[in-house]
Amino acid sequence: MPRVSALPQFPSVHDIPIKVDQNAEYAIVISMYEVYNDRIFDLLTASTSSKAPQKRRALLFKSTEHSPDRKVVAGLRKVVCMNLEEALLVLETGLQERRVAGTGSNAVSSRSHGFFCVEVKKRHRSNVPGPWSSSTLTIVDLAGSERARTAKTAGATLAEAGKINESLMYLGQCMQMQSDNSHATTPNLVPYRQCKLTELLFSNSFSHGYGHKPPQKAIMIVTADPLGDFNATSQILRYSALAREVTVPRIPSVTMAMELGSCATKPPSTTTSNGRSTPSAVQEELEHALAEMARLREDLEITQMLLAEETHRRQEVEASWKVAETRIDEVEAEVREEIWAEMEAKLAQEQRRWRAARDEELDRQDEHMDRKLELLTRGISIYEDGTADKENLDIRDSDEVGSEKVAELKDENAKLRDRLTLSEREKGMRSPSKKMRVLKTRKWDGSGMSLDEIP
Repeated sequence: MPRVSALPQFPSVHDIPIKVDQNAEYAIVISMYEVYNDRIFDLLTASTSSKAPQKRRALLFKSTEHSPDRKVVAGLRKVVCMNLEEALLVLETGLQERRVAGTGSNAVSSRSHGFFCVEVKKRHRSNVPGPWSSSTLTIVDLAGSERARTAKTAGATLAEAGKINESLMYLGQCMQMQSDNSHATTPNLVPYRQCKLTELLFSNSFSHGYGHKPPQKAIMIVTADPLGDFNATSQILRYSALAREVTVPRIPSVTMAMELGSCATKPPSTTTSNGRSTPSAVQEELEHALAEMARLREDLEITQMLLAEETHRRQEVEASWKVAETRIDEVEAEVREEIWAEMEAKLAQEQRRWRAARDEELDRQDEHMDRKLELLTRGISIYEDGTADKENLDIRDSDEVGSEKVAELKDENAKLRDRLTLSEREKGMRSPSKKMRVLKTRKWDGSGMSLDEIP
């Protein structure tokens, strides 16, 4: 969080004369507190402990025996400072305790309204010290309003933002009511007790119809970014324009009240020598009152007509709003149905394509295996006739030729067995669909050469 490093160097305040009473002694007392979730917490009191680090004691804003006509924050810790460095150290200590959190719009967003109070006490020096008289300067750092969509807040941070926006809304209502009271003959009661922020700002600044409080001054300082968010900047400028219209009505003194009372009891100026009003003056006053009543009646009729038009317009807008909401729901349902149907069609198409590709791949594998088996069976000669001995009588005479043939057949039969074993391993899950017969050698008995069939 930003910390106080140095005071501003411009404009310079070293040449501004300050009158100091040499026969009086002064004391500077500083206090700091914050309004967090519509509760008051002291910033100069350690809020953490080993047992309950998140628990803090809230303070009360009430009248005391020493200030029956004013309200103060009871139980607030105050620090006496001797110089500027001590005051800045107290300020930094309070800022360390103030609640901050990171949001989508600000990494160190303030989650509370901060109050920094500087109280100057004075009393005359004498053998018997007199009572202290004091003046207080309160600097309030208001937390800015924020949108949950922009700040991306949730949970406890979202609840804090809701309390901040609510207190700022009540502040605007109180300023608007106070501005209206400055132009009204019968002022209305300002609802400043709706939240702690407005109660702290308005309780000791305005009379509210009771008591005689010394005059106070209030200054609102706003910051506006010409290149920032237009809505936020315009809202800040509206607050500042409203604050300029807020005035504190002067409380009439006793002498002024007596003069007003005597003026109200005086007879009209149009009187005769014996103190009675003339008929013409009464008639003029009556006509003036009737004219004023007629003008007010016309204004009332115009206002009622405008009210009826605005009410009718508002009802039409609400009706169109409801129709638009219903249409939005219907359109959303139609779009969802269309998307669902299209998704189902696409999914079914992909399933069919995948199944066709799988079947084609299986067919290719079967065809490839059949071709391999066909190639293996082409090189094999199968003899199933039982008259082989009679047909091969001429071969018995050639022993050398028969022995060579037997050796070749043995080699060929071994190769075929190896290839058959390899093909069965490649085929995997099933055996060849066609039956194969391979040649098996037979012992030579000297009479001739014959081959037995083996499955």
